[in-house]
Amino acid sequence: MTIALVHRHYTEKHLEEVMAEMEVLGSPAIRAIWSDLYGMWLAVEGCHRIRAAKELGLDVEIDDISNEESIEIEEDGELVSRLVSELLEELSDNAPSTEIVKL
Repeated sequence: MTIALVHRHYTEKHLEEVMAEMEVLGSPAIRAIWSDLYGMWLAVEGCHRIRAAKELGLDVEIDDISNEESIEIEEDGELVSRLVSELLEELSDNAPSTEIVKL
């Protein structure tokens, strides 16, 4: 599976914290949108959880929101409602300049 980590918030310290949590909790579920354009998943959330899963050798369960109309996500510390079609456009625009992870 290939997934683009288009979510911008990332720190090494938080990655270490997430890895410690995942050693106890196991594999994460990540909301993502399938991109026919790139032939991969575009992560709407969870860049730390995806990196941690790769480091720990865990699978990532994809919660496919491609056909949803809207979802609630956290942006800059606030919960906001976003149209999935707008998220797909934004994530597709940013995907070429983000980290791509193969799991």
